[in-house]
Amino acid sequence: MCEKKFTQEELTAAFRRAIEDRAKWFYLLSKYTEEGFDEIAKQAITEFGVMKGKALGNCETALDFAKGILSGHPREAFAMEPVKLDDDEIAHLCDLACYGDFGMVSVFPQLNLEFKQLLSRNEECCEMVITKKEKGDADEEVNK
Repeated sequence: MCEKKFTQEELTAAFRRAIEDRAKWFYLLSKYTEEGFDEIAKQAITEFGVMKGKALGNCETALDFAKGILSGHPREAFAMEPVKLDDDEIAHLCDLACYGDFGMVSVFPQLNLEFKQLLSRNEECCEMVITKKEKGDADEEVNK
């Protein structure tokens, strides 16, 4: 039996198609849920982020975290341009999707996450800033 080899371009295209499909059903869920969608989405996406964060292993520094989320083929897929949504819808869905990142970082009480810029808000780039919390801030978060 011959094993098929894929190029980076083929893998990127496959990931992008999968992300596009998931973005479409996410949008449709939001469209057909009359009340409470945002709260449910925030909780579910945060929980998913927590699972992804735990899978990263031990991240002591922002660099460790960045290396963890930027490794592998999926990183190539996020250069996709959204289609058929207006700017307000894109910004709103992007804000909700950020809860996955917040969930991942929440696994590491010594780290803090902030989005300084987002493409969905017509800013120059998506700027994800991960910093190490001051000793007192990290202790305070653990005690919550």
